[in-house]
Amino acid sequence: MFLKNYQIKVVNALKQFFSKGAEERNKYIKGKALGFKHDWIKETAEGIGKSQGQFSDRPKNGLFDEYPRIIIKVPTGGGKTLLAVEAIREYQNLFAQRKTGLVVWIVPSETIYTQTVQRLRDKSHAYRQLLDQSSGGNTIIIEKGQRLTTQDIENNLVILFVMIQSLNRRTNESLKVFQDSGGYESFFPADNRYDLHKQLLEQVHNLDFISALGTDNPLIKTSMGNAIRVSRPFIIIDEIHKVFSEQARQTIDSLNPEMVLGLSATPKPEMNILITVTGLELKDEDMVKLDMHLLPPASSQENDWKSMLREMVNHRKKLEVKAIDLRQATGRYIRPMALIQVERTGKDQRKGQFVHSLDVKEDLIEQGINADEIAIKTSSQNDIEDIDLFSGDCPVRYIITKEALREGWDCSFAYMLGIIPNVNSSSGVTQLVGRILRQPNAIKTGVPELDESYVYYTKGDTRQILEQVSAGFKNEGLEDLISKLKVKGNERFNATKTIKIREDFTEKYRGALYLPVWLMIDEHHNQKRRFSYDIDIRPFINLGDFKLTDLIISEIGDSLSEENRERKAIIVTLDDESKTKARAEQAEVMEDKGINYSYATRRFSEVIDNTFLARKKVNEWLGELNKKLGDEKFGEHFSFIISKLTKILLQERRRQEEELFLKHIEEKRLVLAVTDDSATGFKVPESDNITVTGLPERYKYNYYLYEDVEISTMNELERNVGDILDKQEKILWWFRNKVSKGWYAIQGWQEYKIRPDFIAAKKSSDDRIELVYIIESKGEHLIGNADTTYKKKVLDLMTEQNKKQNLKAYQTVIPFDELNASVEAYLIEQNKEEEELRKLMK
Repeated sequence: MFLKNYQIKVVNALKQFFSKGAEERNKYIKGKALGFKHDWIKETAEGIGKSQGQFSDRPKNGLFDEYPRIIIKVPTGGGKTLLAVEAIREYQNLFAQRKTGLVVWIVPSETIYTQTVQRLRDKSHAYRQLLDQSSGGNTIIIEKGQRLTTQDIENNLVILFVMIQSLNRRTNESLKVFQDSGGYESFFPADNRYDLHKQLLEQVHNLDFISALGTDNPLIKTSMGNAIRVSRPFIIIDEIHKVFSEQARQTIDSLNPEMVLGLSATPKPEMNILITVTGLELKDEDMVKLDMHLLPPASSQENDWKSMLREMVNHRKKLEVKAIDLRQATGRYIRPMALIQVERTGKDQRKGQFVHSLDVKEDLIEQGINADEIAIKTSSQNDIEDIDLFSGDCPVRYIITKEALREGWDCSFAYMLGIIPNVNSSSGVTQLVGRILRQPNAIKTGVPELDESYVYYTKGDTRQILEQVSAGFKNEGLEDLISKLKVKGNERFNATKTIKIREDFTEKYRGALYLPVWLMIDEHHNQKRRFSYDIDIRPFINLGDFKLTDLIISEIGDSLSEENRERKAIIVTLDDESKTKARAEQAEVMEDKGINYSYATRRFSEVIDNTFLARKKVNEWLGELNKKLGDEKFGEHFSFIISKLTKILLQERRRQEEELFLKHIEEKRLVLAVTDDSATGFKVPESDNITVTGLPERYKYNYYLYEDVEISTMNELERNVGDILDKQEKILWWFRNKVSKGWYAIQGWQEYKIRPDFIAAKKSSDDRIELVYIIESKGEHLIGNADTTYKKKVLDLMTEQNKKQNLKAYQTVIPFDELNASVEAYLIEQNKEEEELRKLMK
């Protein structure tokens, strides 16, 4: 089976990573390293040269051992199943260095689950053959509930499939995977050998167990979860962004993985992205139908959906003529299809002003479309169930839906999308966009009309449809291909260009293009370097000496009465006439009552970097609390208490981080400075590459720092701020800062950098630079949360340094007037932006 170029790139990256991982593990096993630490993960990824993110995900399994959890960012339709198979092959060969073992494969939907299991069980399928090459022909595919033995894992490569929903439930006890069940007896001692159960529990201390005859006689549960834990699996998670909540990560960690590989089109920022497959790489491999054409309403009549349907019918017929010509010339079969999104689908909803699925079907039939060519796909009606849409015998050419075509539905014959709901409010457009992007057989036809896709809509403005379709691209992991959108009647739309800082600003105000950074100063050796959290804060945090005071214990005791242990539940039952009825009642929150030191250690390790110190703290604090509160009360509220203690630890860590930072400033080791030294300072980028949006001139700005601005990527709050800044009398220039590498970021006393939204320069009456403002805009729903409060404190501190004239300028080589050392930073609240910006620009 031949891999595409981007797939080869991914496999090569995995080879490098697994090889390096094996080296690091072997160092640890041989005692040449303190532990299997995470630092090598980031270093290796950076060596590969395609990594993204800050590598802040530092997971530990249920045995408190660090393990790698890495992500491959790959667009939807990029062949994630094949990449997962290749990952298993390289993992077994380079990291595990064996042909046998357990792989847990977690999939996101029932459709994908069924498809993947069927393919891997089919010994004639290429995916199964690749696995058999890795295992020497000894591959077993099993599902949850099927029997699994230690002999299976010792003699075979076992792939165990699990649904992704299993990881998002509230407690492990609610998951069937952790419940006592048959089929896994070989992993555990006989029931009457309590001594062997105790011995195994000492080796793998996070196994679920019951105490048969007291605490000295544990009986380990015979469950699939425990079987996985003792097997130390390689875990693959498709669409890992769906299971990256704290609870889901704890569940993953508790399975004691050797390594976790996640695949996602839209990974979260905190994930460890090893390598990224871009949309452009898929386009270069002829896998997507681009350009995508957006076709506004042709009719002048408002909401004329019938005119849109007529246009779509005519357009689809022309595409089919092209497809028939293609088949006659090459033998390749394509049947172009149209998806139509309606406003209503329910049986009792066909009334009023909303367009129903049956309304659309009747109109298509009136236009001469055979009823067999029309299918309705809704939550209650599925005309395409068990139909092979790729078959030459299939008549379906129109599919009517509302929002039912989501993950797992993929028919690359879909070329057209017609949107009847108002695009300003339709929630399904973003999901439906991806349904028409796949190129049939992932091969271009050479016929332009059959290599592109088309979106029609009846109501809503162009900006809204652009935002919806752009969001659809991002959902598919194709955000870098948004520039391939084309709007009918505007040939200049989405052209790309490189923009530079305007010459009038570079000539006269170059000194203001250097922005402040925090520098560590060693005056004795005349040295300066960028402030680093890992060097200047992390090593000096001391949580070991932080004591559980009587006041804290008293506060915890008093707060136990505040714990909400009830919730409102809805009970559905049948009345005397066999009709359903519902009633509400209060239900107790079900959770495991008892003291779990392993759980407490995992929670403390979220705050304490040293796992051994976290365990020591658990033993110390839980012993004190148990003594003060009593066994019964402590056990009953255990989870609540651990949550409170973790919060207290985090508050202390944050307090120390800030104290260390301020102490560095007080002792003049840390200064805020602007400098033209490229090794330590920051200069605004000279150029940027943007997509030319083609929006009307009213969206242009007069005082933007660069030659042009990409309006379409700005949200409503950002556009408001930009509009206000551009109208100020004293504005000299402004620009929107980007979150990507190479743009401005502030390192404060917490680990993660602050990336402000705007930089704006204010001029004096004689046209000189008076002040440069660093501006962070925040939506009102975020005001008051911990992150916003922290950012405001950092920005306020920077402003204070300027007002105290402590902002330094270290000029080295620039051949012009002195650097601007007058910079202030502000957090601007939504709905107060005009008032606060006007005040700054007086």
